[in-house]
Amino acid sequence: MASVHQFPQRNNWRIGYYIRIDRKSIKKAKYAKTKADANLLKRKLERVEDGCKTALASKKDIDEWVQQGWLKKEEAEQIFIGYKETIARVEELVTESTDYDQILSAYEDYSADNSKGGVFKRTHKTNMGYARQVVAWLRADYPDLKKLDEEGVKSWLVYLKQSYAEWSVFHHFTKLCLLLDQAIRFKMISDNPARKMNMRQPRVASARRILDEKEIRIILEVSLHHRRWINGGIPTVVRLGLYAGLRNEEMIWLKWDCVDFKSRILTIKETTCELTGEKWKPKDYEMRRLDIKDACSDYLKQEQERQKKEKILGPFLLPGGGARRLHHGDKPYLHKPLSSDAPQKAFAKMIHAQGLDKDITIYCFRHTYATMGLRSGIDLRTVQKNMGHSKIETTMEYLHYVEPERHPTDKLPY
Repeated sequence: MASVHQFPQRNNWRIGYYIRIDRKSIKKAKYAKTKADANLLKRKLERVEDGCKTALASKKDIDEWVQQGWLKKEEAEQIFIGYKETIARVEELVTESTDYDQILSAYEDYSADNSKGGVFKRTHKTNMGYARQVVAWLRADYPDLKKLDEEGVKSWLVYLKQSYAEWSVFHHFTKLCLLLDQAIRFKMISDNPARKMNMRQPRVASARRILDEKEIRIILEVSLHHRRWINGGIPTVVRLGLYAGLRNEEMIWLKWDCVDFKSRILTIKETTCELTGEKWKPKDYEMRRLDIKDACSDYLKQEQERQKKEKILGPFLLPGGGARRLHHGDKPYLHKPLSSDAPQKAFAKMIHAQGLDKDITIYCFRHTYATMGLRSGIDLRTVQKNMGHSKIETTMEYLHYVEPERHPTDKLPY
C-alpha cells in the first residue's frame, strides 16, 4: 500500500506506491509540500494501486491517473484490457479539421469573460498577445493539430527558454493549455498534450527585508500601544521575532511552560492543544532550545501578569480568540492556539495605522534576527541552531547582508 515519509532533502513529503504489470511490481513516488497534502495524495494513489492490482477502473479514472502523471499511458494500456481500443474509439470522434481562427476567437471570448476588468483592460490585451504568438507557432509547425504531442510541446518549451524569461515561458505555456482546450471543445483533437505536463509558476525573487536599528526601536515601542487585536499579543509577536527569530507557527504554538525565566531559555518542541487534541510537531532539526535577552524575558514576565490580570491567561503565549469574544462564557478558546494567519493580519493593521513600510512583515523579524546575530559576532553554527536550519548553507545566505558600508574588515586584528 502507499506510504508517506518525510523527505528532508527536498524539504517535503514523499508518497511511495506500487503498480503491477504482468505480475511485476514497479515502485513509484510522488511528492507533496505538507503532510496534509501528502496524506490526501496517498489516498488517491491507493486507488491507483487497487485499480492496477485488479485491472478494473473506469476510463475517466484511468485518464485522470495518466494526466496527473501517476501512471504512464503505455502502462495503462498494458494493465487495463481494452483501454487502448477505447482511446482509438474516442479519437474517431475527432471530426473537424484544424481551424486556428476559430480556436483563437473562442479563446478571445474566454479571456474577455475571465480577465480582470474585461475586454478593454490590459490583462485581456496581454493574454491575447501571448495567445497570438502561440497560434503563430502552431500554424507554422502543426497545420494539422492532431499531430501535436507531448514531445512537441516539450521541444517548444526548450526553444522558448532560450529566448524568454521564466514568467514569459510560463504565460506562453498556460495560453497553449487554454487554446488546446478550445480545440477539444470543437472536436479538432481528442486530448490536450500540454495538460499532461506540469509547469509550476515561477517564484518571485525578492530581496530579504532586513530592518535597521532605527526601525527596530520604533516597532518595539509602537507595538506596546496596539493591544486591540489578538488579545493584545502584537508586542509578543514582535519580540518573539526580533529576540528569538521564531517562525509564525512556532509563535502560535509556544506555551508558557516552554519558557524558562530563570535561565532565559525558550524550548521549541512538540505541542498538544489539550482542548482539541490537535498536535503540532516541528521538524527534527527545528526542535531546539535557544537563549533570549533580558529585555525579552522581562517583557514576557510582564505579559504573563497582564494576561492574569485581564483573565485571559491560557497555556499559550498567544491565547486564541479575539477581543470581540472576551466577554462570552468561560472562554474555552483561550486554551487554543491562534489561527495561523491571525498574527500577520493583526501586525499588518498596526503597520497601516502607524504609516510604516508595508513591506515589513512578521517574517522580516526572522531575517533581521539572523542578520543582526551574524553582524554582532555570533558564530555561524549557533545562528544555524537558533534558526532551526537543517543546512549550514541556508544560514550562510545571511552573510551577504553584512554591507560593505559597515567596513566589516575593520575588525581584523592586524
